[in-house]
Amino acid sequence: MLVSVIITTKNREHLLPRAVESVLSQTHKEIELIVVDDGSTKPVTLNYSDPRLRVLRNDLCVGLPEARNRGFRAAQGKYFAMLDDDDFYFPEKIASQVAYLESHPDIDLVFGRVAVEDADKNRRYYLGADHVHNSDINLRAFNLIHPAAAMFKREVFDRIPFNTDLKKYEDTLFFIQICQTFQTAYDPIDTAVWMQDGRPDQLTRVYFKRNFDNFRIVCRELAPFVDVDRGLRRLYYGRLGFQAIRCFRLDVAICALFKAV
Repeated sequence: MLVSVIITTKNREHLLPRAVESVLSQTHKEIELIVVDDGSTKPVTLNYSDPRLRVLRNDLCVGLPEARNRGFRAAQGKYFAMLDDDDFYFPEKIASQVAYLESHPDIDLVFGRVAVEDADKNRRYYLGADHVHNSDINLRAFNLIHPAAAMFKREVFDRIPFNTDLKKYEDTLFFIQICQTFQTAYDPIDTAVWMQDGRPDQLTRVYFKRNFDNFRIVCRELAPFVDVDRGLRRLYYGRLGFQAIRCFRLDVAICALFKAV
C-alpha cells in the first residue's frame, strides 16, 4: 500500500536529514517521499540513493500551502501524509495509520498525537490518550490536528487542497474543512515529534499583522459553519476583533465584534 509523504523546505537543508531518515526508516516500506524545495537560495541536494526519495524544485518561492499542493499533486500514493522539515516521525507511524485506515474503510483521515520537544529535549504530549474527537470539538478548538500526526486518503486532498491565500493558519483551515466534509478519527498512537525549540525561523512565532490578515481569511472561509452558531460566532469573530484591535483596524474590529454578539 503506497503512502506518499510530503516534506516542504526553504533554506533549511541542514534540518532535512533527520526528517528524511525518519520517513525512509519507517517499518512500512511502501513509501514515496517527495521533498519540495520552495525556492531555496541554494537548491536542495540530498545524498541518498533510496529510489523512494525525490526532490521537486520551485525556482521561485510559492509559499507553504502551494508548495504542499504541488507535492501532493505529484504524489502517487493511496494515502497521503506530511512532515515539516524540522520534525520527525516515530518508526511505526505510517504502518499503524495504514492499518487503521485499511481496517476502517469509512474513515477518510486518521490522526494521532505528537510529542512536543523543547530546546532542553523535554517532551510533553500535545493530546492525551483520552482525547475525544469530533468535527464540532475540532472547530471550537481552532483545530487540534497536527500535520505530522495525520494520514488521509488521496481523494481528501483532491477535494480540499491547501488554501494558497494563507501565510499562516493554513493547517487550521485545511483540517477544519476536512473534518466538516469527511469522516475523521483520532487513534491515540505516538506519531511524531514536533520541535518547539525556539529557533527564530520557526513558522509558529507570533507576528500580529500576519495573524490578523490570515485569521480574517479563515473566518471568511469557515463562515458557512461558524455563522449558524452563536457560540462559534463568539469564538471566531471575538478572536478576529481582538486581533484587529492589536493592528489598529478598528473598522474590522467593530464589524467582527458586532458579529460576535
